[in-house]
Amino acid sequence: MADTTVTSLRFKNDQYDKVKRLAEFNGVSVTMYMRQAVLERMEDEEDYKDAQANLAASHGETVSRSEILKRLGMDA
Repeated sequence: MADTTVTSLRFKNDQYDKVKRLAEFNGVSVTMYMRQAVLERMEDEEDYKDAQANLAASHGETVSRSEILKRLGMDA
C-alpha cells in the first residue's frame, strides 16, 4: 500500500455492534463504513467552511433560488 496510514478506534461493544449492523445493511465492511463516514464528515466540514467564507465575502447578501434560476436562464 502506497501512502496509507493504518489507525485503530475503540468503541464500547454496543456502539461497535451498531456500526457493524449499519455496515452490513449497507453491504460494506466495518472498515469501509467507518472510512466512508469519516471522509463524508470531512467533506461536510470543508463545505461548511467554504459556505461561511462565501457568506462573509458577500457581506451577508444572499440571492434567492428563483433569482439564481433566472440568471441561469432556467426560470420556469
